[in-house]
This record gives sequence, structure tokens and C-alpha cells, in this order.
Amino acid sequence: MPNISLVVLSLACFESVNRTVYRLLQSEYGIPVHLIIPSSLDFPGGIKEPVENPGETLSITKLPISSMHPRLQIFRGAGTVVSKLKPTHILVDADPASLMSVVAARWARQLDAKLWAVTCENLPRNFVKEALGGLRSASPRAFISGLLNQLFLMACRARVDQVFTISQDGTRVMEALGFRNRITQMPLGFDAAIFNRQAPQRIEATRVRLGIDRPVVAYFGRVSPEKGVDLLVRSLANLLDRPWQFLLDDFDRYPSPYQVEIQKLLESTGVKDRTVFFQSNHRDIADYMNAADIVVLPSISTPKWKEQYGRVIPEAMACGKVVAGSVTGTLPELIGDCGFVFPEGGVDQLSALLSTLLAMPQDALSEVGAKAYDRAQTQLSANRQAEILHRCLAGAG
Repeated sequence: MPNISLVVLSLACFESVNRTVYRLLQSEYGIPVHLIIPSSLDFPGGIKEPVENPGETLSITKLPISSMHPRLQIFRGAGTVVSKLKPTHILVDADPASLMSVVAARWARQLDAKLWAVTCENLPRNFVKEALGGLRSASPRAFISGLLNQLFLMACRARVDQVFTISQDGTRVMEALGFRNRITQMPLGFDAAIFNRQAPQRIEATRVRLGIDRPVVAYFGRVSPEKGVDLLVRSLANLLDRPWQFLLDDFDRYPSPYQVEIQKLLESTGVKDRTVFFQSNHRDIADYMNAADIVVLPSISTPKWKEQYGRVIPEAMACGKVVAGSVTGTLPELIGDCGFVFPEGGVDQLSALLSTLLAMPQDALSEVGAKAYDRAQTQLSANRQAEILHRCLAGAG
């Protein structure tokens, strides 16, 4: 392989756990990787700076970003960094129809480097129609948004050498936008050193600490309307005659109207009496996943959103858990035949599925979990993601 070097511009890599794939690309395949990440980000609890990782092996530059709008973000001063490093490949962790891709395309042309982009987009887009719709509805914002997106697309379409999608829907969207034959699908890989099956003694210790003594149905992730947490609560409310406990992230820190609604629903249905709340960062959440028996992601689509990936599902599978997800977005694709799906918004169907799963013997559940574990570790991990990136680099993609 010729000398290859990679510069990655990524907001996601603000979090150390999201850098795993690039650590693997460097350590396992010998590809020098330099990350450009935000020097700070505005979160609901205030502005945060990236947490230093004492064992970090990657070269990292922290720069301010110009905007929180995903299509208008650029790293201030990144051009100087990129020109000094002279990478053979520039990877933009942003949609190809974005200002960051437009700016990176200029750097790539000056350095004779390849330009790659990663997109999570999974809804059909026609920016011209969106702009015209804004005109018809007298919405300047919609008109300007559609027009800018179309201009970004036109500026980058011929200059982006490879687009990485994370779902079959995303691949179809990028094909329709004109990137056919330049698309590679890859998982948003999890760190297999974190998300893995734990020893029975460690699992039992977590369960004892949490006060768990019955089968556990768990939800991990944001408590927001599109995630369908209310549907799961209503489904569990139909099963109060069965022994179970509900494991749920404590969301009292920055309550939204929907979270207040969930609190009231938990109380009115009687599910709160069986709910075990926990608080965790992304690294420690594997302890709670291992303490669960069944992990559910009941996402629902909206006119402007459907589940783009659902990291919780492959992470829980990697812990050997039985998973169930609604038939929306990427969830059925991730689960395959190694878990269970139910109709989007189907409270009664989810209740019936959970009733069946809770009635299964432990060895039968373990067999399903083992199958999920194998699929996650071989097809959905950061190791698999790094393998795909390396293959494209080796082929000068």
C-alpha cells in the first residue's frame, strides 16, 4: 500500500468513545490519523470542552466551530492545519451537501487529496423542490435552506470521491442525489472492548446494586418523542400481572415537556413502582446493558425524521442481550434475524412480544442473545468499520 494519511473533521469525535474506529485504523492497519474536533460544544447543561483521554494515541487538533447547524458548520483555522499535514485523504464527518464538504473540497483539490464524506441522511431529499416549496408557502427560511443545500450539493457532487452511508436507506438517498458508484455502507461501530459480555459475577453485582431481582426490560437512549418511550411504558402497563422490572435512564437533570409527560405516565400506569432509574456515561452504560435481559428501542417516524441508526441496538447485542426494535429506519436492518421487531407504534404488539419473551426459559433467551452477540461483534463493531475504511484506503478509494 502506498503511503496513506488521513485527516478527519468530526463533531462526533468530541466524545472519546466515537474515536475508536480511528484508533483501530491507526493501531491495526498503520494508517496515520489526525482528528480535528470542536474545542467546545453547547450542551443542554452548558458549554463543555472535550474530556482529555490520558491514553489517547491519536493526534488531535481542537478548533472552534462556526455554527451548530449541521450543514453550515466549519472549523475555524482548519485549512491551515490541513495544509501543514498534507494528508492523502480528507474525511468529513458531515453530509456531502454541506459547507464543511465544500470547504474541504477546495483543500483536497489544492493537495491532490481524496475527499470522503460520512452521512447519516436516510430521508429522500430534493433540495430544488424544498426551495420552491418555501417560495409557495412564503417561508423565506425554507427557501433559503433548500437553495443553500442545492448549491452545496452542486459544488461537491463531482468532488467527493467516496460517500459512506450507515444504512440501506442512506445508500438509496445518496444514489438519488448523484453519488452512484461512489458509495460504501459501513456500521457506526461500537467499541468491542466496552460493549461485550461480562462475567456473571460482575453482572450480578450490578443487579444487586440496583436492587434488581426479576427479569429486566430496559430502554437506553434519549427520552424524546421520536424514541417512543411512552409506547414502551404503555406496553409494560399491560403486563403488570407478570414479574419484571423496567431499567431506565434518570432523565430529571434537564426535563423537557415530553419527559414530564413520561414521569406522569409512569405514575398513572403503575409502571413507576417497577422502574429502576440509573445514571451513566457512555463508557459505563455497558454495565447496565449487561444487567438487562431484554432491550427495547420503540422509535417512531415523523415527517422529518426516522431512526438513522440506533446505536443502542448493536451495543446491546454486543453484550449478548435480546433486542427488540420497531420496524422503522435502520432498526430491522441492524437486528436482522438475531432479535425481534414489532410494528411502529404498536403498543399491543409490543406487549404481546414482551409477554412471550418474559415467558421464555433463560436458556432460550441466552441462545437468542448469543446469536445477537455473534452478529454484533462480526458485522457491527468498530473493528468491522475500520476494516471497511482500510479496504477503501487500500484501494485508493
